[in-house]
Amino acid sequence: MSFTHISVLLIGFGFMAINLIIHACFMFLILKSQSYYLRNYPHLKGIASIVGPLLAATFLIIISCSIQVILWSLLVFDFGKFDDFFEALHFSGTTYTTLGSGKQYLVPPYRALEPMIACTGMLVTGLNTAILFAVLSNIARKNPDFQGFFD
Repeated sequence: MSFTHISVLLIGFGFMAINLIIHACFMFLILKSQSYYLRNYPHLKGIASIVGPLLAATFLIIISCSIQVILWSLLVFDFGKFDDFFEALHFSGTTYTTLGSGKQYLVPPYRALEPMIACTGMLVTGLNTAILFAVLSNIARKNPDFQGFFD
């Protein structure tokens, strides 16, 4: 393994860490926005009690994931393997979501970044599922209309 391979791995792990830190900050914002909503709108019942926190959480998740895909796009575009930024964005987006179109791929030694992008996307997907479930279960616990749904 050459110095180039090692440096690509280190840069990739650094980007993974940065992306996960960004997502952790957004998860904190999701929890704070839910707390704000429940504290300031306790009178809402039924579907109205779900819409606000769920939309806020979903919006923040979309922003976080978009930032992460853009960061990965900047990295792979910076390595000069794509003709324009939107090709790098398409590659990063499909790899991050683990769809992988197969039309584009990185050449060695940058190919090591592909599983790192996909791993970050899978980790974030799990975190997103957990945070949305936490939002819904917290609402259900505090709202008599939803008693028993998440027990």
